[in-house]
Amino acid sequence: MAESGLTKDFEVEIVTLLKAVPAITAVSALDSNGQELFKLSRVQLVTSEDLDSFRDDEAFIRAKGGVTYFSNVYFVRESEPYVRVATPIERFAGEIVGVLIAEVNLKYIWDVVADIRVGKAGYAYVVSGNGDLLAHPDISLVLARKNLKSLTQVKNALARESGPFTASANFAGQKVFTVYATIPALSWIVLVERPTSEAYISLYSSLFRSGILLLVGLGMAILASLMIGYRVVRPLQTLREGVARISGGDLEYHIDVRTGDELQMLGDEFNEMTAKLRESYAGIEKISHLKRFFSPQLAELIELSGESDLMDDHRREITVIFCDLRNFTEFSSIVEPEEAMRVLREYYQAIGVLLRHYEATIEHFAGDGLMAYFNDPLPCPDPEIRAVRMAMEMQKDVEKLIVGWRKRGIKLGFGIGISSGYATLGRIGSAEEFHYAAIGTVANLASRLCDQAQSGQVLIAESVYAKIEGLAEVRQIGDFSLKGFLKPVPVLEVLALKDDSYTAPNP
Repeated sequence: MAESGLTKDFEVEIVTLLKAVPAITAVSALDSNGQELFKLSRVQLVTSEDLDSFRDDEAFIRAKGGVTYFSNVYFVRESEPYVRVATPIERFAGEIVGVLIAEVNLKYIWDVVADIRVGKAGYAYVVSGNGDLLAHPDISLVLARKNLKSLTQVKNALARESGPFTASANFAGQKVFTVYATIPALSWIVLVERPTSEAYISLYSSLFRSGILLLVGLGMAILASLMIGYRVVRPLQTLREGVARISGGDLEYHIDVRTGDELQMLGDEFNEMTAKLRESYAGIEKISHLKRFFSPQLAELIELSGESDLMDDHRREITVIFCDLRNFTEFSSIVEPEEAMRVLREYYQAIGVLLRHYEATIEHFAGDGLMAYFNDPLPCPDPEIRAVRMAMEMQKDVEKLIVGWRKRGIKLGFGIGISSGYATLGRIGSAEEFHYAAIGTVANLASRLCDQAQSGQVLIAESVYAKIEGLAEVRQIGDFSLKGFLKPVPVLEVLALKDDSYTAPNP
């Protein structure tokens, strides 16, 4: 990748970006010829075989030309709006060495739009250039893929009609007043609606005041009308300019509206939104600094926890899980490498979902073997219960794969070993490159138990059983003489789980 001008550090930057920005579901780095060099996705495991060429893709061509490209909005699963963004990667100013393409989930705009309020019942929403609803305080309308092009106010906004608009019906049939602002770079429209029933209250008060002023004289009435125009038109122009500047990436821009009414509230909401975005970018820069010393995953963990000594050598009680495929070495030696890779890809896709769901720390994986543990770098509740439940779900999901493999003539099995105890954890490697590791008898015991497990078995040590007693059905299968242990080790097998009251963490 360095030959293309994109170094390993840039791959780390992409991983950090995906973790720091939830709205990005997939990101790819392309070289100057449009070939994917690195791709990361939240929804699928990507291997080198999945990398593709975008040589003739419009996004690549536009970005290589030196401009940021935004695709039309499209919907995934007919519900979630997405947009594809492509931007040039420059080693130096004017020297484009590649293109970065990201798939962005637009439902996260809801966080911003939901906080915008005009008066008591007013609200804001966003539509695309085709009238598709992209953001609304009621997110179910977005996921239902509503198209509002038939609404008068949306039709006028898309046609860039000058306001103010007369009262018209919204999608619920309620009469509303509407103002809008465009986001030129994306051809989107931000509309703010307020029910006429609420707006008329202010109008009636204004008419009352105007009547009093008429008694004073026509001159005062003209002056009052000029002041009203100044207080409405100018703030709207300021808001429109601010939205355009913010949408163009100028997060330092401050919208200054001092009207003391709902327009000032709207301006303040936009200012709060840009402040949150600046904080997010500051967090990304902080993680970029930490990555010089730690892996992206641990750097993000340190930044979020606020602790700087998590990676120092320390002892902690952890629960370790080892798992691997039975007969995989023999299988891989007699089949084509492509077939072996296909099996591994299916295998890691199945167990990878559970590792993320149960928030396990992956120590390492090699071939078909994997070691993970719980309760470090940050503590977690019930690590033994969490490990056993994850192991039982792994056996269930991998068994489905095994049935399918047998139909293809592939005879493989799957075994798991779990132990619990104290280990020494910390960084191993050079100053430039290292990984986070756990060393101790507890890891060796889990590995030996995994070696002893038959296909479909989950073997545990007595230390694990002491924590899950009463929650699982187990059987004593004997004392085993294991390599590296002077005395025979009692080994138990988990047969089934009794209690379903434990709930795994949300992914």
